[in-house]
Amino acid sequence: MNTVETEAIILSTRDHGESDRLISFISKSGGRLRGFAKGARRSRRRFVHSFEPFSVVELKYQERKGGLWIESSKLLEPFLGLRCDLERWSYAALATELVLELVPEGEPNGEVFPLLKETYLRLSEDRDSLNVLLLFLFRFLDVMGYLPALDGCAHCGKPATDGTRWTWAVGKGLFTCSDHRPQGQDHISLDLGTVMLIRKARQLPLERIWRLYFTRDKRSSLLDVLLDWVREHIRKDLSTLKMLRQLESASAS
Repeated sequence: MNTVETEAIILSTRDHGESDRLISFISKSGGRLRGFAKGARRSRRRFVHSFEPFSVVELKYQERKGGLWIESSKLLEPFLGLRCDLERWSYAALATELVLELVPEGEPNGEVFPLLKETYLRLSEDRDSLNVLLLFLFRFLDVMGYLPALDGCAHCGKPATDGTRWTWAVGKGLFTCSDHRPQGQDHISLDLGTVMLIRKARQLPLERIWRLYFTRDKRSSLLDVLLDWVREHIRKDLSTLKMLRQLESASAS
């Protein structure tokens, strides 16, 4: 029976049985995991306000044959700025849902934890929440191996820096120049500036990517095409997407 103490981010919480809770979390070294917090619904002393989604906690759990059993949890950072603004909360919820859907359970991943933690911080402080969300998406999808290189045309090899107009067929993973634009609607047109921003978002050290800004006229289309690809990949709708669409409609009216 192995006992582990680690910093973790709470992803989701749901009741289990009469008194327990099932906690999904991502840790610094262990990746995405799930564990039972025995008696958490009755005794709050061991888990004081520490199982709210988005919370950074100091978690202690035991690895047993039947799974993980959480012994204690200490709240380190609640990111209160996310909890008093519906838009910021929704973007944080979307980032969390993507981690739950796309990060395999039990596989160590040293990059997702700091990325998600930094994303929560930026969402709670930055005025431009949509830009933060896009930077998270591009970095996250790259970390998970879902983004093409965007170095040059997949058909003729023309370097990205030699053209001003590019096409990205997200579902097929194809990045092409204007001479080899694919047929159909499953693609997005990108100017060279946007291509360079995407490349920087995946290459720069994590602490520096938040200085990047996508132009406002590109943000909605970039978000739409990325989320459409995710939904097609996981073969279901994202539960947080409906709330985001409602927010967009309200802000546009």
